[in-house]
Amino acid sequence: MAGTRATFVDEVEGLQTLQRASETVVFADVADSVRLIDKDEEGTIQRWLSFVDDIEGDLKTRKSGRIVKRLGDGIMLEFDDPTEAVHVALRMRKTLAIQNQSTPARQHINIRVGMHSGQVLRTPDSDLYGRHVNIAARLAAAAQPGEVMASVEVRDTLANSMDAEFEDIGQVFLKNVPDPVHAFRVVGTDEVPTVAPLMSPEDLLPTIAVLPLMMRNSAEASVWGGMLADDLTVALSRSHRMNVISHLSTLAISVERNTPSELSKKLGADFLLSGSCSVGQDRHILDLSLSRPRSGHVIWSDRIEVDAAEVLQKNLIFSEVANEIHLAILDLETRRAMSFPVPTLDGYEILMAAVALMHRLSPTDFARAGELLDALIDRMPFNPVPLAWKSRWHVLKVVQGWSTDLKAEAASALNHTRRALDLDPTNTGALIAEGFVQTNLLHDLYEAEELYNSALEYAPNEATGRALRGTLYAFRGEGRKAVRDAERSLHLAPRDPHRFFFQCLAGSASMVAEDYPRAHDLIKSSLRLNRLHMSSLRMLAVIEWRMGNQEAARHTAQKIGRLDPAFTISKWKHSTPSAEFPVGVAFAKTLKEIGIPD
Repeated sequence: MAGTRATFVDEVEGLQTLQRASETVVFADVADSVRLIDKDEEGTIQRWLSFVDDIEGDLKTRKSGRIVKRLGDGIMLEFDDPTEAVHVALRMRKTLAIQNQSTPARQHINIRVGMHSGQVLRTPDSDLYGRHVNIAARLAAAAQPGEVMASVEVRDTLANSMDAEFEDIGQVFLKNVPDPVHAFRVVGTDEVPTVAPLMSPEDLLPTIAVLPLMMRNSAEASVWGGMLADDLTVALSRSHRMNVISHLSTLAISVERNTPSELSKKLGADFLLSGSCSVGQDRHILDLSLSRPRSGHVIWSDRIEVDAAEVLQKNLIFSEVANEIHLAILDLETRRAMSFPVPTLDGYEILMAAVALMHRLSPTDFARAGELLDALIDRMPFNPVPLAWKSRWHVLKVVQGWSTDLKAEAASALNHTRRALDLDPTNTGALIAEGFVQTNLLHDLYEAEELYNSALEYAPNEATGRALRGTLYAFRGEGRKAVRDAERSLHLAPRDPHRFFFQCLAGSASMVAEDYPRAHDLIKSSLRLNRLHMSSLRMLAVIEWRMGNQEAARHTAQKIGRLDPAFTISKWKHSTPSAEFPVGVAFAKTLKEIGIPD
């Protein structure tokens, strides 16, 4: 008995040494390993072990993660940063693809990768345990050879990433995991077709000026400072994402004698990149920061070590800096789209979570989003932002077919927008939300147009307002005007986490303008990001039919029937604002030709 008790105490004490940490866990294993080893046992094992050694060496060099353990024909890794997890996963797949080019097809090694983010339990010897570890492992087992599969938790963190695309797979049932997991296929941005806006982007790009760098250690350093500032300007100028003031325009500027606001006004710049430089014999250290003079806030900063030889050789040493600056500006503009920000961090996190859940288009997630917004409204009854979002929530509830009581949803939605506009009559989010109600629930397109026009007078670059006004024009059959607004909205929201929504609306505009190839590209791109978006599926069927691909159209119609067995043309007419317009009559006719029941 005494011995048993001692063992029990040791186990309890051992459990108390477990530490919780928020990590991204990655599993990778060799697909069809039994066959590979059977055909070439020694060669397969040697190539796999060499590959894993290379991964481990790369991780140590980059200090971006670690291999937790080797699992025979698989490995388990962990990362603090989910971005690094995605980068490594895609790098592993690409490395193997290159290696496979020099071996016969029967000897190709392909891996399946799964990743998931969450709270894990770490033992004293740095092993990982817990349900989130299990989910990552099961995602890897569910992946196809050569496929990287990620959970929605990873995708939501990196939805606006410039380095990867997340293709919506839907709910996946994993072995020994009680609830289905919403999964995404991860691919490099170079692996998917892009749908660029049909407009000149220069008119809408932010303008940035690189100020002379402050030198910290010698008179001779000013020469290097000028060269480094010039290289920064050149690197930024290569980006198609921003306008950059020329180096000669900023060379004679006195940073000490002017305030940031004065510099911004003199240079016509929205953002200022400034910093200091410490020059060494072989390496120089730059401390850089990007600020928005209008608010006085620093939105990005970094310390960079630069090799002197690279500067002299004019290598593109600042290309990554240019990308980070673009992402910082993009993130700022995304946050600024909320015209009246929630004033506390906790409230902001709740709002962002609610908006993300609203656009997953899962009934459970959608209901949770409504609960979060209600809680935020109770906490902050005099802030118009959550009121405007709750109004949109009611409209989406009808659009997705989760409520058939249009009058009740419209009354609730208008109650929220009018409370928001009482608090701030110029709130663009509330004006857009009320236009959304008037369009989709009350079908008063002319009242909606006035609301959208008012919102865009206050905020001409508000992407959602542009997209929804473009959709209103599409409902009325005004294709040219619809395309103009919809394409501009695509440009304004290039990496929006819910860009499937903008692509869907732009697709409807191109369809009405009878540009069916572009409409098809946009709708397919939208469905790749959100495969269950019913509006996109309906448009895809109609576009395919009108392009002469009748078999594909019927296949899409069958999918609509599986997802919404009660869907009929009469139901669509009851819900759409375009039913009485010629464009709506033509749409219904095509649905009937495809085989959708009356």
